[in-house]
Amino acid sequence: MKNAVFFLIFAAAAAANPIYTVADLGGIDGSATGYAINSSGTVAGWAQNPSGGQQAFVSTPTGLLALSPGPYESYAYGINNAGTVVGTTYDASGQAHATIWSSSGTTVLAAGSYAMAINAAGEVVGGNGQAFAVVNGKIQSLASVAGINWSAAYGVNNAGTVVGDGQMANGAFRAIIWNPNGSTSLLGTFGGNSSQATGVNNSGEVVGFASLADGYQNAFAEIGGTMLNLGTLGGGSSYAYGINNSGEIVGYSWLADGGQSAFLYYDGTMLDLNSLLPSNSGWDLLQAYAINDSGQITGTGLYNGQLSAFVLTDPPGGAADIAAVPEPRMWWVLGAALALIALRVRFFARAR
Repeated sequence: MKNAVFFLIFAAAAAANPIYTVADLGGIDGSATGYAINSSGTVAGWAQNPSGGQQAFVSTPTGLLALSPGPYESYAYGINNAGTVVGTTYDASGQAHATIWSSSGTTVLAAGSYAMAINAAGEVVGGNGQAFAVVNGKIQSLASVAGINWSAAYGVNNAGTVVGDGQMANGAFRAIIWNPNGSTSLLGTFGGNSSQATGVNNSGEVVGFASLADGYQNAFAEIGGTMLNLGTLGGGSSYAYGINNSGEIVGYSWLADGGQSAFLYYDGTMLDLNSLLPSNSGWDLLQAYAINDSGQITGTGLYNGQLSAFVLTDPPGGAADIAAVPEPRMWWVLGAALALIALRVRFFARAR
């Protein structure tokens, strides 16, 4: 991300001022959600179609391209740098089918399956009651985990590390890491019963969310065997969904007033993405789901009252493009950032 150094040296100013431009991806016939973004800024997700259902899409320079056009619903959850998209389509009987959309055509897998992520090599992961990977067009279950009866995979990195969750005999869910060597790791919680891993970068850093003793859930990052609580934007719960190779994390959090906002977490600070936009943008960013290595972020929010998919992009001028006046809603972030500088607290132990 172009502003990473600026965040480290001038954390207070970066937290308080708008630094992103925001683009509305449009729609097919109504609301839209961006769920995955590749290195070129191409987004995959889903949007309302003319019949009122949800339709998988991939973004193009001229608008959203509907995938698997037809009367039945579909959702796109992952896209790699080659532009191959994965997700789920539903048939006439309502059965889910993991689906792969590529330049060579559409591959629809067995009923009862869901495809959730794809890496640079084209490895697809998902779930059908058991977490799986697609190998040579065939679904193969991932390694079983002791005490887990049901599992699903939600993320995969370029080394083949897979993350997801599984259900234990008592009904609680736990985040799981399937390592390339065949071993597995079961992650814990923050005093509650459940956790879920949603994404992993090429360094093996994992994000997701885990429950507290009071039942709320907080976003986490698992780095080097340590599970870090990322906190919230003032409300009870937060959820992390995406992490790039610089360790920048996105998701969403509830606010103290009961609302919710998309967030960016970097270098120990959770920032409300709405406070990093120009005040007259017309946007209320609700949920962020993915971030690429250029720092572009996609998700869903309200644009002039309409639920829409967005892409956030850093201004090319970096620090020079940041406005001089903090937005009112960011004074609490400004104070947190100043405290961060005073205490010289660092989230990541290693240099990036």
